[in-house]
Amino acid sequence: MTRLPYSYSLISVISVGLAAAFSIGIAAADEISVKDSRGKDIQIVRPVNKVAIFPLPIPEAMIAIDGGTSRLAAINPRAQAALMNGVIGQLFPEIANIRTDLVAPNFVPNVEEILKASPDIVVQWQAKGDQRVAPMENSGIKVATVSTDSRETRRGYVAMLGQILGKEDRAQSFLDWDDKTVADISKVLKEAGRPKPRIVFIDSMNDNEFVVFGREEAYFTTSGLSNVATEAGFTEGSVKVGAESLLQWNPDIVFVNYYNDTIKPADIFKHPVLAGLDAVKNGRVYKTPAIDPATAAGGELAYLWFAEIGYPDLFHADMRSTVSDGFKRLYGKDLTATQIDRLMQMDWNGQSAGYAKTFGVTQ
Repeated sequence: MTRLPYSYSLISVISVGLAAAFSIGIAAADEISVKDSRGKDIQIVRPVNKVAIFPLPIPEAMIAIDGGTSRLAAINPRAQAALMNGVIGQLFPEIANIRTDLVAPNFVPNVEEILKASPDIVVQWQAKGDQRVAPMENSGIKVATVSTDSRETRRGYVAMLGQILGKEDRAQSFLDWDDKTVADISKVLKEAGRPKPRIVFIDSMNDNEFVVFGREEAYFTTSGLSNVATEAGFTEGSVKVGAESLLQWNPDIVFVNYYNDTIKPADIFKHPVLAGLDAVKNGRVYKTPAIDPATAAGGELAYLWFAEIGYPDLFHADMRSTVSDGFKRLYGKDLTATQIDRLMQMDWNGQSAGYAKTFGVTQ
């Protein structure tokens, strides 16, 4: 038998070893295509280790799908403040250490810092893409956009996050939960055949000037509510109107956005111009729960809350237990009674019609 020279044999062994290692690396890498809210196919290689999320409600969905914060590399400073001021921040205190310098509060990206941080992918709003998306993509940063304009787009980003994280089954379980909740609410409303309560959703106020949600948000329609601003012809996410417009619209119910911690139901009840609203006369002014209805992972809890407020004689879920069970399902965490009170805005809604009886500890 001819013996190969030692050097040739060593080279062969090394080559075979490198080839094997290379093939193992290729097998471990999982390149997939995900479709974002623009319909654009984004190529990613899993496992993904660092995700930067700039829209406000999306980090909650990622934490739920991924089972924690370890891969959440950066978030919007407004999202961090909202989360740390609420129950999510108590459940995941490490959110305080997540970077917030990659994006401005108005969602404009800091391209230089993003390039230094090197996230595997950035999740950004689709809207105002020229300002928010193009600067990153022009710099070679991988961006997947999201939208919360409809229930379909919200479901789309949950499915997309599941793909990015390699947690498709878990993401689908939340979508199935969403389907069941919507179907259950729809069945009750269809059987009742009631006119829809007319609502206004206030995001902020300054004396007699208000910013309200203009479009018919999916969580309004899902819960059988009708937005008076949409009735008036508005289609934008938020619009500025005067107190006289609110008087003219005369909604049955007023909602105050939980993201704004400077305005509470008492401010509406004592407002000198709004005293004439039916909603004020009947005590139907409510601070929304600290559960974002725009995230399809957990928005189901908000759907039920809105339905309970809109139709208190039709829906009789034990919302405290529902929220407790829901957070266990979403985040694997048990809530205290105090945390449930905080989520349900018990302090701020204490004067609101029927609230303490429906959502308080003694039901």
